[in-house]
Amino acid sequence: MKLHEQRYWQVLLHYREVGDGWVSQIDDPTFFLAAKGKTSPRDELLATVAALFGPQRAAEESPRCRYVARLAWLQTELGFPVILPDAAECPDFQRTLQRVDPRAATLVFPGSYPNSPASMFGHTLLNFHGAYESKPLAHAANYSAYTDESNGFAYAIKGITGGYRGYYSLLPYYDKIKEYSGLERRDIWEYRLRLTAAESRKMFLHLWELRNIYSDYYFFDENCSSNLLYLLEAARPDLRLTEPAPLWVMPIDTVRLVDQHDLVEQASYRPSIATLLSRQADVLDSAERGLAQRLAGGEMRAEELAEAELDGERKARVLNAAATAVELKYIKKELDLGAYRSRYLQLLDERSRLGAGSADGHTAQDPVRPDHGHGTTRLGLGLGYSGTRWVQELNFRPANHSLLDPEEGYLSGSQIELGAVAINFNDKGRQVQLKRLQLVDIVSLSPVNAFDAPLSWQVKLGLRRQVLPEGRHLVSCLGSGGGYAWQASRMLGYLLLEIEGLHERHMQNDIAIGGGASAGLLAQIGGSWRVHVRGRQIHYLLGERGWSGSFDLGQNLRINRQNSLSLELARRLDFGIWTTEGMLLWNRYW
Repeated sequence: MKLHEQRYWQVLLHYREVGDGWVSQIDDPTFFLAAKGKTSPRDELLATVAALFGPQRAAEESPRCRYVARLAWLQTELGFPVILPDAAECPDFQRTLQRVDPRAATLVFPGSYPNSPASMFGHTLLNFHGAYESKPLAHAANYSAYTDESNGFAYAIKGITGGYRGYYSLLPYYDKIKEYSGLERRDIWEYRLRLTAAESRKMFLHLWELRNIYSDYYFFDENCSSNLLYLLEAARPDLRLTEPAPLWVMPIDTVRLVDQHDLVEQASYRPSIATLLSRQADVLDSAERGLAQRLAGGEMRAEELAEAELDGERKARVLNAAATAVELKYIKKELDLGAYRSRYLQLLDERSRLGAGSADGHTAQDPVRPDHGHGTTRLGLGLGYSGTRWVQELNFRPANHSLLDPEEGYLSGSQIELGAVAINFNDKGRQVQLKRLQLVDIVSLSPVNAFDAPLSWQVKLGLRRQVLPEGRHLVSCLGSGGGYAWQASRMLGYLLLEIEGLHERHMQNDIAIGGGASAGLLAQIGGSWRVHVRGRQIHYLLGERGWSGSFDLGQNLRINRQNSLSLELARRLDFGIWTTEGMLLWNRYW
């Protein structure tokens, strides 16, 4: 029958065609029953048939209890009734199957969170739903790297080179909700999948086979998102979601891929604690905000609000915001568990006396779905002026979003760019020059409000062409900064204190190290036009001494989801030399 050539067998073993043969993406040798099972689908099939239908040998876990997806598929292909091991034979499997009760599935996307190296591009997981409709009662299938690494640089290096082992896991969804809520600003999107109960069950059976089985984890391609696609293919093998294998896979790209295959039935939004509090604070007037602050800070008891000259609806808004602010204080470890419980329950008790009203205490609409935002990869072609000459520019950014890119679907005030490169071509001199290479360029602007004052920050590492006293050279640059941001309507202002180090052999002692500040204003004008005005000044005190300053004006006009036009103007002072730059660019996203 040549069952080893069938698509479903390739899915169950995570086989990919490499040259003239096959290689499984699973690296754990204990997953395979044949000695050459990782590279031989036929050997693995013969060993599986012998293990499942031959004499059962005593073992810690019998093959029939682990390889339930293989067993169900072979029973179907061989014309046998599909009968999985019962509770007497495999108690752990049957107990978990009954508890999870997989009848439907949801793809979950917790949004990007720049403050965590492991979460800056978001994450994906799969929920199994049973007879209960409550989403928190679902069970979440997750794939992630097993690490306790706290050093961001070491995490990145090991993640890029496959230095971690990735494991599948199954745990209650409410535990994941608590974990993501604890990250303050991490919103969650839930995509109900168009899968039947039988397909959801197939997906669970395959997940069961992958328990405690590792694959080498690669940050760019074999990551949390790409490996979940195998579970979806196990549910419906004709999807071919893992073919062809791209060079890099972003979690949001996985969501887009699933949507392109018409698997998304419905999308729902779960705001983070910080997002919810910001929305609730927006509908309060100054008097109401003052009361909510006093309640959240413990300066006023909940029952004392009855004495305030507010109607029931305004009191409800105040109590909603105060309760959310108390939650945020506990998450940020500003309250211990005892104080949190006492204050929070008092607020909820007083709120319950006012009736239902608005459940969340705000009127804001849900944001644009993250999978409906622009693509994470960007190519730019432009014409402009640099220094004393006209130039053409080609730039490319593999991932993922800048402050000037269309904001729909992305975290407001957030920029994460990796590997962005720009090359200039000068017609007159027939010169091709590297303008910049940004290995890392991250900005996180979190606006302060009446209840919370998060720190805004930035970090950058790369190369840039810059004017020095000895001429224009390619300079290595490392910089960081911190400060605060403020939101007013559709404008976001910020002020950051910065430090920066430069390295180039034409400098005194080859370096220039200094500090300064930057201030800027981001504005959304209408639905398609974004403007960023920024001023910056750095005083270098070590190595090459001098001043560096700039005034930048950037604009981006969104044409559609895949295209935009941007205009960048800059006036710069570097070590006593003034230069002017301007560039008009067409940007293509995918």
